[in-house]
Amino acid sequence: MVENVAPRSPQFRATSTKNLNLRLPIAAIALCCTGIALAADATPEDGVHILQKFDDSEIDLRIDGRLDEAIWSRITPLDDMVLIEPDTLEAGEYRTLRHLFYTDKGLYVGVIAEQPVDSLIARLSSRDKFIARDDFSFTLDPGGQGLYGYWFGLNLGDSIEDGTVLPERQFSNQWDGPWRGATAEIENGWSGEMFLPWSMMTMPDSHGGTRQMGYYISRYVAEKNERWAYPSLPPTRSVFLSELQKIQLEGIDPKQQFTFYPFAAITWDNELPGAEDSYKAGFDVFWRPTTNLQLTATVNPDFGNVESDNVVVNFSSFEVFFPEKRAFFLEGYEIFQATPRARGRDGPPTTLVNTRRIGSAPRDPGITDFELSDLEANQPSELIGAAKVTGQQGKLRYGFLGAFEDDTVLDGELNDQPFSVLQDGRQFGVARLLYEDTDGGGRRAIGLMSTLTAHPQEDATTHGMDFHYLTQNGKINVDGQMLASDVGGTKGYGGFVDTTFTPRRGVRHELQLEYFDDRLDLNDLGFLRRNDVLGAEYQMRVTRSDLENFRERRRTYKVVHRYNGDNRLVNAGYFFEQDLFFKNNHFLFAKLNYFPKRWDDVDSEGNGSFRVRGRWDTGFFYETDSSRKLQFGTGAFYRQEDMSGAIRELELSLNWRPSDRFSVEFFVNYQTRDGWLIHRSGRDFTSFEAEFWRPRINADFFLTARQQFRLTMQWAGLKAFENSRWQVPVGDGSLIPDTQPITKSRDFSVSRMTFQARYRWEIAPLSDLFVVYTRGADISSTPDQSFQRNFRDALTRPIVDVFVVKLRYRLGN
Repeated sequence: MVENVAPRSPQFRATSTKNLNLRLPIAAIALCCTGIALAADATPEDGVHILQKFDDSEIDLRIDGRLDEAIWSRITPLDDMVLIEPDTLEAGEYRTLRHLFYTDKGLYVGVIAEQPVDSLIARLSSRDKFIARDDFSFTLDPGGQGLYGYWFGLNLGDSIEDGTVLPERQFSNQWDGPWRGATAEIENGWSGEMFLPWSMMTMPDSHGGTRQMGYYISRYVAEKNERWAYPSLPPTRSVFLSELQKIQLEGIDPKQQFTFYPFAAITWDNELPGAEDSYKAGFDVFWRPTTNLQLTATVNPDFGNVESDNVVVNFSSFEVFFPEKRAFFLEGYEIFQATPRARGRDGPPTTLVNTRRIGSAPRDPGITDFELSDLEANQPSELIGAAKVTGQQGKLRYGFLGAFEDDTVLDGELNDQPFSVLQDGRQFGVARLLYEDTDGGGRRAIGLMSTLTAHPQEDATTHGMDFHYLTQNGKINVDGQMLASDVGGTKGYGGFVDTTFTPRRGVRHELQLEYFDDRLDLNDLGFLRRNDVLGAEYQMRVTRSDLENFRERRRTYKVVHRYNGDNRLVNAGYFFEQDLFFKNNHFLFAKLNYFPKRWDDVDSEGNGSFRVRGRWDTGFFYETDSSRKLQFGTGAFYRQEDMSGAIRELELSLNWRPSDRFSVEFFVNYQTRDGWLIHRSGRDFTSFEAEFWRPRINADFFLTARQQFRLTMQWAGLKAFENSRWQVPVGDGSLIPDTQPITKSRDFSVSRMTFQARYRWEIAPLSDLFVVYTRGADISSTPDQSFQRNFRDALTRPIVDVFVVKLRYRLGN
């Protein structure tokens, strides 16, 4: 008989909207080991589960969520999940029976989740969206060495999630795989089935011999806001991927995979000035000649997004990071994310590869007095094509990426006369090598990466060497990277080291050290928020689940100090944050932070530095039970301004889900400022009294889990009225009042909107039909108008008004 491995612990539960970044691992944990059957006579060897294999000719199985085929009765189910969120590690209240078996084609996973039927929560959503509902998740490490893995989430109602995971808990939902899954309600709860084809996964060569893999499975019970899992790897532990349950498989040697993705897209532009309709066709090719090598190419790609970015209003000197959404670049992208910082842990990423640069707005042609409109200056560049190779040879993994932009015509004005410039396209190249060793436990790895951005005006190259170390007991984890850049002959250097120490479950210490000189520049292809900095950041997080009045409490203490090359403090703070999870599933977030006096050496754009006063920052956000049909949240925040005055902010969110097929999400942020400091030009600054409105609404209706109607609207409206003018003094120091006579007011307003109506039909796995209408506006400054008038103008005076039909179909094995 199969001996159950001693129960350990489950993983992630729903948290508040303020902790959305903690939710991803929830869905990432359960579905990756689908093709493994535990035979009645199988026995663990050294903790390894030996799984039974069936011939594909024996399998007459329909993936419909019901485990009523004869094959499932031949497998001994296991039930040993424990509670990981909160991390009490107690046995789950209801039984969760899991069945695993495999064939030459893939892994099958079946789950029977016992639960009172009247407590089931089924809610449909778009792919990879986490909301509170009953689900199970599966994580698979196909190499069995804790180096990389895939996760698959299946929700009651058939909405799915998937992605990748890197050591130890670097979850990403940016990968989509051609797998199948379905669920069904049954007499005593619900059940689900998954089929995970081997051909979609990267795995070492075994030449048909024995393979060892690792798996993890979890279940979320929405009514209780609890996650149960096996093995017991709660997020309060330091390890995850390296301690998945090991399983043994024989004779898995997937055949070559060849996939062809043709697409056709038609865009009708509704007669805006200078706009033209477009008709486009192209294709992507994915070829996996062996289990550890994949070649990908795209010809005449259409990288127009069918999902809009968030509306952002940014008056700072720091660039805003936008995540990648294009399928070609997301496939195999994890090899180019060299460190956890590359994924944007706790803020903007530090990375040599940010693929949103590819196909972004063309370079400024550098012609004196040549002026472009904002719309023209930010138009995307067309791509001729791109190619990518990713693979593994023993302990060495590698990746290569190349992309080529077409030339772009820029229409503007030169000396008040119409003038056009043909701007050359850029060429991009990336090379990546990573050597990893897990022999004897722990992890030791070293990697190299180089990038090239070629353009007639200027070439830019970057280089990085990353290193990684995880102790055998998993308590200490170190990730770091040394960096170098050469942009047009200007060379820069830098690096960082991030260390995590987890002495026991529920206590985590993190120390980040970094140095970037003032010439390091990664932003032609990568992303670096700022250079010219020497800094340290320490954080301690304490999580407790043994409290009488709360389900769980998380406290975070953080200290940040960063200096520039002149030894001036440019970024500093002392932070205290607390998350409280109540027994009625309500949630409260609160913070109290202090920012000491510092120097601002960025916002003046090279025209001197000035002193910023010490400031307080505090606030809270309260949210009700996310499993209810109507959920609301509210928050209030207060932060002092750089010079004088304060920011006062209110938030309100409402989520209404009257049925599993229909939902409405509404969020609004209202803010007032009475000392908002904005750089104008040279040493000139202005402070404003300002008022902001930021509403957002999403409405979803599903005909089936594969057919979705979605309406989204985001608006950012602000009005700002100047109250003081300032100058950065020569030689730096505190800002001084500008006493020059005022000849023209600097009052301004912003009214920026995006509206999108979208129909999506998932015809087959990774095959979609999109019908999308997008309307966007950016209204010229009209501060004397009311917010209602500015909102109406944004609705009626678009600068983007397009209708797109796009079909993409997957052909292949």
